[in-house]
Order: sequence, then C-alpha cells, then structure tokens
Amino acid sequence: MDVVTQMKLFMEPRSIAIVGATTKTGVFSFNIAEQLANHGFKGKIYPVNPKADHILGMRAYPSIGNVPEKVDLALIPVWERSAVPKLVKECIEAGIKAIIVVTQGFADGDRKGKELQDRILRMAREGGARVLGPNSLGVANAFIGLNTAFMPCRMERLPLGLICQSGVFFPGLRTIRTLGKGTDIANGCDIHLAEALAYYENDPETKVILLHIEGVRDGRQFMEIARRVSSKKPIIALKTGRSERGARAAQSHTGSLAGKEEVFQAALRQCGIVPAGDMEEMEDLAKAFLRLPLMRGRRVGIISMSGGAAVMLVDACAQYGLEVAELSPETQARLQQLSPTWMKATNPLDYWPLNVHSGLGLAETTQVALRTFAADPNIDGIVLA
Repeated sequence: MDVVTQMKLFMEPRSIAIVGATTKTGVFSFNIAEQLANHGFKGKIYPVNPKADHILGMRAYPSIGNVPEKVDLALIPVWERSAVPKLVKECIEAGIKAIIVVTQGFADGDRKGKELQDRILRMAREGGARVLGPNSLGVANAFIGLNTAFMPCRMERLPLGLICQSGVFFPGLRTIRTLGKGTDIANGCDIHLAEALAYYENDPETKVILLHIEGVRDGRQFMEIARRVSSKKPIIALKTGRSERGARAAQSHTGSLAGKEEVFQAALRQCGIVPAGDMEEMEDLAKAFLRLPLMRGRRVGIISMSGGAAVMLVDACAQYGLEVAELSPETQARLQQLSPTWMKATNPLDYWPLNVHSGLGLAETTQVALRTFAADPNIDGIVLA
C-alpha cells in the first residue's frame, strides 16, 4: 500500500473505532464520539468501552475485536499510557491499518515513555499498520465532517490544509478561524511530515498548505517531497523552537530535534517553501495565496505612489529572488501618454506624477496603471504600494 493510500485511511475514513470512548458528554467531556457526531461525520462510528452498552445512542463494544465490521481508522484516547501498547496490538489483530494515539507521555515525556513509543512502532511495523502520534489530536476533514480532536473545531470546506506538530492549531488561527483539512503528526513516531505532505500533493480539495514544524527527522525525504509539492501549490511553514530554549521546549513537547535555525530556513527556501516568522504572518500569507493565483514566473511589476517605497520594493525583490520586469514597448507607450514629458515611464512606476498630469483622479489612474501592467506579457505579478 503506497503512502497516499495509507494516509487516506486517516484523512478519508469510512469507519472509525474509538478505543476507550468516554461515557461523559457535554462541555469539557473530551468526548471524541460527540465531536464526530456534532461535525456530521458521514461514516460509521464504533465506540469501544467494556463498561458501556451505548454511548450517545450508538452501540458500544467491549473490545475492538467485537466490532462486527472492518474498521478503517482507530483512535486510542485512553489516559494511562501503559495501556496503549495492548490496545494497539488488539487493533492490529482486528486488521486495522490506521491508528491514532491521542495519549500523552511517550517520547514527549521520560525514558519509559520513549520505550513505550518504540514498542508501539515495532508492533505497527510488524503488523503492517501505520500510527499517527502519540500525543496527537488526530485529523480533520471538513469535506466529510471529520474531526477527531476532543475539542470543538471550526471547520468549513476551505481549500486550506494544515500539517502540525501541535494541536494548538486545530481550533483555528487568529483570523482564519476554520480548517479545511488538518493532520496533527505530534510526536511523529511513524507518520511524519513528509508522508503527511505527500497526501496533500494531489488532493483536489487543498489549494494552500500550512506547516507547523518543531523539528524534522526525515530531512532528505522531506526536502524531496516538499520540492515536488511546492511546484504545484504553495506551502507556508512556521518553524518553532528557533531559540535555544525554544528548541529544548520542542524536545520536551513532541521529542523533536529542532536543528540549527539558519540551516533550517535555508533548507525551506531551497524546497520552495515560504517561511513565516509568526502565526500572524502565516495567516496573512495563507489568505493571500487563497485569494490570488500563483505567478507564472518571477517577473514583478511595481506600481507605487512613492519613489522611496518603489526602491524598497526593488530591494525586496532582489532579496527574495524575484526579477523587476522589463516593460514591453506597448506598455511603455501607453503609460508615457499619461506621464509628464520629463518623466520616463518604467518599472518600478511612480504613478503620482501620472495622477497629477493626466487629471484622471487617483482611483482612475491606479486602475489604468494596474490594467496596463496586467496586460503586459513580461509581467508575472504586480505589487501595488
């Protein structure tokens, strides 16, 4: 089974078993079955709890082995980490190939936790199953009403995919308060960044991909897949654990090795990934990519009301590997008609003199400049300042 087919069991399951489902309901009950029902999950839900007959009107089963049908995805949200290996083993014996471990206290904890995590991974590999987590909120897919997080998440059919190493992103970002799809790899003991990214590569429901990265264990494979994916759709990455203390915090959070920051940022750019400095910048970039088509190439037209701002934008183009486009003769001729005789219409274009000389008014002058630049075959993208 190839990695995309494996990831579809997580992201597009037809049936889900919750092994250790709680009987509590309501606010702060952390009831995953309730979240799935509230979000309108279209598939089958099988709560597993030996002490319950029914949960939320759904029949409960004493063990995963008692579930009468084949299950695509199992979630293990039990509190005691020592119970997890046994439950993973039972899921594998039941023929389940995709398992999400919600439970904490593995590589994100102490040595004993790391040993338990290694044990889970060995069992999964021997049994032909894949594991997401541990310490994971799981997955979200608004297109099928899927939310395995134990907390409410705003979801709508937005073509925005998220791969994160922390569930803090699942409830939504500051201004983008909704997810289209999300994958929390958390500790990443088995499913890692590169494999999660491969799922989104040809996903028709995802136009823009957000990455939250604490560290990468699969550097070469990640770069190879990221370079391929970024040629098809934009990838925006927020790297945390950039300071020395932040790197130590990342190690204790998910067991991730952060690496040298300057090397990491250079690697992201080599892959065609757009780095974001913080969550606010990540959201701004996401909104821009969701609303605007990708540029055909690197040639930029600059339209500015200030010569000083134009110079700063030229510097920014050089810094980020963009080219200041050479205007076509037709574009130059059209703009020259609106310009005073002492001014040569060029790129960057200072359009304040055009506004004064043409008498069109600022709004109309701006529109004429934009339309003229947009019609120029030498220009792949326009910056208006």
